[in-house]
Amino acid sequence: MTTELDKGHEGETGPMMLSCHLNGTHTYSSLILALRDMRSANDRDPATGAGDGNDSWIGLVLGMIVLDNLSGTGGEVGSRFKGLLTDHGVSEDDARYIYRFRCSLHHEYGLPRPTTVDDRKLVVIPGIDAYAVDTSRPDRITISVPAFCGRLVERIAYEAPKPASSSLINTRLVLD
Repeated sequence: MTTELDKGHEGETGPMMLSCHLNGTHTYSSLILALRDMRSANDRDPATGAGDGNDSWIGLVLGMIVLDNLSGTGGEVGSRFKGLLTDHGVSEDDARYIYRFRCSLHHEYGLPRPTTVDDRKLVVIPGIDAYAVDTSRPDRITISVPAFCGRLVERIAYEAPKPASSSLINTRLVLD
């Protein structure tokens, strides 16, 4: 099971979160924009991350994009991604399940086949008062979207060194 830090508690303050306020430059890192979009899709405040969240699949995909961004560049994607998770207190097995779920979301926009997650059924739930990833049952892996995005992703985004390669994006539309 993921760490106790990644369990949601309704009405309780979550982990420290990066501030993603907009400024007058209209130029932001892709990490900040992905965090804002994930928060918006999860019905949380885009700048602060405040709110309980919801079960938005697109928010979950954006959460995986945030983790991809934080995992850096160079080397094999799966090793980088799983390494980011294990470096932040996620067990190796859970990191492997999360990576397989990430691949299934990104490439098929769906759940992984049981054969790719040790013959277990992966289910996604909307419950905030749950573990981000619960592997306590031998036949099932449960992922709580609000806890995953609002706890696990936010905690790692706050704790992890920020990628030097995060591209800058100018959000201002310039007309000639």
